[in-house]
Amino acid sequence: MFKIEEIDPIYYRKQTRKATLIVMAIFIVIGFFTATMAVDLFGEYSSNHLVLNFMGAFVGLLITAGIVKVFFADKEWMKEGIYAWRLKRNLMYISNVLNNVKQAVEDGDQQAMKILRFYHLGLEQMHRLEDNNQALIDVVAEKRELEDKMQALELELNQVEFDFAWSDAYKNQ
Repeated sequence: MFKIEEIDPIYYRKQTRKATLIVMAIFIVIGFFTATMAVDLFGEYSSNHLVLNFMGAFVGLLITAGIVKVFFADKEWMKEGIYAWRLKRNLMYISNVLNNVKQAVEDGDQQAMKILRFYHLGLEQMHRLEDNNQALIDVVAEKRELEDKMQALELELNQVEFDFAWSDAYKNQ
């Protein structure tokens, strides 16, 4: 179950920049080391050192991803970045069935309305966090229309939780 949290956009951007710089620094060190090692170890077998450098850097990227996943994913300075990744993942999961959900909303399906409401709230938060005001404007009309439908049915507008299983019913419609 994923829940939308209140995060200050300025704080979010500050923390994600900090996390990005830390991860980039780790990758630069590991990437340079593995690229150099690839040329040193396999340079006599290949005349194309550029390919060896890229292969070494790619191995460095994989090592860095593993380090981030194992050692840093639960750290306080990664919290906002992990949260945004999870939010985008949930929004993408809904995006995959969005046409079916919208059709179900048109047919009066209350669960679909709740899913679409979560989608709108999640999109709105993501656009605010990333300071994407233009995309935020695009969502407003559809969001208001859905709010009116939900209020007419006396449904809760604060749909801040989402479970993948809720949208499974809309996959093959």
